[in-house]
Amino acid sequence: MPAEEPVAQPSNPPWSASTPAAPAPAWTPPATPAASAAPPAPPVPAAERTIIAPPPQPAQHDATTVIPAWQPPPAPAASTGGETQPILRAQSGAGPQAQLTIESGPDAGNNHRAGDAALRVGRSPDNDLILRDPATSGHHARVERRGQQFWIVDLGSTNGTLVNGEPIQEKELNHGDRITIGQNALGFAIVEA
Repeated sequence: MPAEEPVAQPSNPPWSASTPAAPAPAWTPPATPAASAAPPAPPVPAAERTIIAPPPQPAQHDATTVIPAWQPPPAPAASTGGETQPILRAQSGAGPQAQLTIESGPDAGNNHRAGDAALRVGRSPDNDLILRDPATSGHHARVERRGQQFWIVDLGSTNGTLVNGEPIQEKELNHGDRITIGQNALGFAIVEA
């Protein structure tokens, strides 16, 4: 058997208790610079003395300007010359009337008459025929009478206006046509006044 080798004993590390520790120096605050090295801070003035006065105001005036309401232009003076212009007015009760019947959709079952005045259709409360359908634009379409015929005009709606399944911008309506506005299907009929 081989001879055993002697095991080396570890030497004591410098931090062990067998070595006496040198005493730690006491803490001292950092030295402050001499008072003469920096000038003292200026005193803070009172707020009343630092406020700048607002500029003088011009003569007092109202903050709101009143704009007069729109008035139609005055009627032209009657001329005694030979030129005359015909005045085009729809006569009340003259000519055909139309009926729009909402056949299906959120507003099904309602009927509306169209006659001399244009019938405005849309979701906005200022329309003549108000549809409570989110697929209907605020001002979607207009049904108007031109002479003896009725026309429908799409007013730039988002989802368009269909007559008998065809998208239109403007179209003459015939008795029995089916108009689609949003999710509502309307039947168009000519009726006697």
